[in-house]
Amino acid sequence: MTIESKKYNISETLTRNTERPSVGLIVLNTDFTFERDFVRMYSEQKPDYDFYFNRIHFANPMTPESLAAIGDDLSEAAALILPNYDLDLIVFNCTSSSSIVGDEAIEFAIHESKPTAKVLSTSQAVVANFKARGFKKISILTPYSEEVSSLLRGYLERNGVEMVSSMHMDMSDDRDVAMLPTEEIISAAKAAIHEDADGLFISCTAMRSAEIIPEIEAAIGKPVFTSNQATFDQISNIIESLNS
Repeated sequence: MTIESKKYNISETLTRNTERPSVGLIVLNTDFTFERDFVRMYSEQKPDYDFYFNRIHFANPMTPESLAAIGDDLSEAAALILPNYDLDLIVFNCTSSSSIVGDEAIEFAIHESKPTAKVLSTSQAVVANFKARGFKKISILTPYSEEVSSLLRGYLERNGVEMVSSMHMDMSDDRDVAMLPTEEIISAAKAAIHEDADGLFISCTAMRSAEIIPEIEAAIGKPVFTSNQATFDQISNIIESLNS
């Protein structure tokens, strides 16, 4: 049977619909958790922006050197999110790496390929969440080695975050961090919290802690904030400021 095929002529020149802000999210290629957390929070809160993921190379183990090396690929990772299109915000999602690479270097790398985008990192979001919640001093729980944890603490201290205690799990592979069961995370949180702390920060985008914040808070009797929850909150704050 012969089928008649016709061309449909589009009547107008196509232009990108820019009514909703656009957010690019750079995630480690070894991270099992961030996208899962982000999509869950996005579905629950229904914010007014569109989002686009890209993965960036990371080679375990988690060391200061390997985490710093991620910065070398940030410009390309940003460029590959909707190439040749501007984005309103680009987020680098890795707490330890962003604290080591540093705010200025991250912004410079991303602006090489997306010069008009606002830039956010997980570490910046953690600082913003600490200040927004009015905490004076906190305890911190990380899955990293003490060497990596100390570099994160240094970043937080330089940006006005006071800590009264720190606990690390001394894990070397971020893929293993994603496999920590709920009961292990809660047990670690109970061991990490200090009586003088206003709350507990649980670090790492790979740790599945954001989804169990209520359970952790019930177990320790104090507020909890996490890398992925803080990042999502700060993205919403930035987009709201763009829309206002």
